[in-house]
Amino acid sequence: MALRTLGHDAIEVDGGQAALDVLRKRDVDLILLDILMPEMDGFEVLHHLGVDPLLAEIPVLVISGLENDTDSVARAIELGATDFLPKQFEATLFRARVTACIEKKRLRMAELDHLRQVDRLIAAAERMETSTFHPAKLGLNEVAERSDAVGKLGRVFRDMAEHVYERERQLQRNVRTMKGIVLLLATGVASGLGVPLSILLYQDIPLPMGTALWVNLLAGLMCLGVAFARGRLGRLSGPVVGFLLAWAVLHGLTTIIMFEAAGRVTGIMLSIILALQGFTVFLLAAILRIENPTTQRFVGLCIGLAGVLLLLLARDQLDGVDDWVWLMVAATIPVMYGLMDILLDKKNPPDLDPVAAIGVMLLAAAALTLPLAYSLDQVFLLTTDMGRGALLIVVEAVRTVGVFLFYVYLIAVAGAVFGSQSAYVSTVAGIGWSILLLGELLSLVTIAALALIMIGLALVGAKREAEDTEVRFTRRAHRR
Repeated sequence: MALRTLGHDAIEVDGGQAALDVLRKRDVDLILLDILMPEMDGFEVLHHLGVDPLLAEIPVLVISGLENDTDSVARAIELGATDFLPKQFEATLFRARVTACIEKKRLRMAELDHLRQVDRLIAAAERMETSTFHPAKLGLNEVAERSDAVGKLGRVFRDMAEHVYERERQLQRNVRTMKGIVLLLATGVASGLGVPLSILLYQDIPLPMGTALWVNLLAGLMCLGVAFARGRLGRLSGPVVGFLLAWAVLHGLTTIIMFEAAGRVTGIMLSIILALQGFTVFLLAAILRIENPTTQRFVGLCIGLAGVLLLLLARDQLDGVDDWVWLMVAATIPVMYGLMDILLDKKNPPDLDPVAAIGVMLLAAAALTLPLAYSLDQVFLLTTDMGRGALLIVVEAVRTVGVFLFYVYLIAVAGAVFGSQSAYVSTVAGIGWSILLLGELLSLVTIAALALIMIGLALVGAKREAEDTEVRFTRRAHRR
């Protein structure tokens, strides 16, 4: 009655256990506690309150008839009671004690809230220094909304985190682009070498199926040997097997067509056709909504395609072959390369070791090629008596391993569309290798067209990471 007279809501219970049950369900500002109670006395209630972190902060005003028992009063205070009043209390003193206890609770809650917000700032700072972070996931918005000094500190810290985040994101983009360019050049140069090697192989061993069988078999064994030495063979699950079989089919067909076309199309012309891969991947990525088909990227790919078309139209000047049937057959190679781009970008299992995966895929491609080679009587034994042909097969196997390793990491770093631009570098490299190894000629038209291809490559750019990506904070060295 006295509490309600003071304007407070009061909950009355008939014992200590009932009080604890209510306190675990309701939020209260003050406990008025008797000491002498049946079953569970006030001292035991104080003990339970003290060991419960959720209840320990509630102030307890002991109101008991033990006012003449100093030891009991001291014990209650020691157990966590905030204050003590005799049952025969003065109304003014009661009001003062209740008001003081509630104010103490309010100040304590404000202090705890203040400490919690400071802890959030400390946790955010520690995460920025020791792990990856995103400003929206640091939990600073609630702190920044406060109107006190902690809120001001939270706003400053949030702004700083956003500034650091943008700086580190830009740094990541630059690093990603540089890695992509290096991998792109490595992939393109190694891939371009495959064109003159295929032609030289056809000159020595005009058995495309058998050559594809040996190249894939040797390359697969090399990869699995490396994976075994590293202890990363891993296990093959159903989805992984399906992914590797799809990859093997595309690669196996590409290898066979490459060796078949090598005997009918010049190295420069075949290198030019491979540049169509970029346009193929862009169309597939745009249709499947894998990457954003921005105007800039579309213009870049169109400029690159214009360079390819210019080279094709000038084929007579480049001593090309007018056999359009084989030119069209060769044009399926960049299409399948494009499908491999999309497959690697979207279906490549993240926990699959690249070296082991490439090894299994190449062996699967060799196994798929074997029936075709046998049916066409193109199976042969690889011996040292074959001279240059055997050496070229080994070199082509090593080149194949290098291209795939570069390519898998390129797709992971820069994305399918940017990875497909290795075809443009392959074109340039293939033309260079063809001039060096095959003695083919390069005209001014080729130089102009390749300049268009390089401009297109620059406009396409690497893929953009997701907007909610996390970054790692790197300290800048202090200047003295």
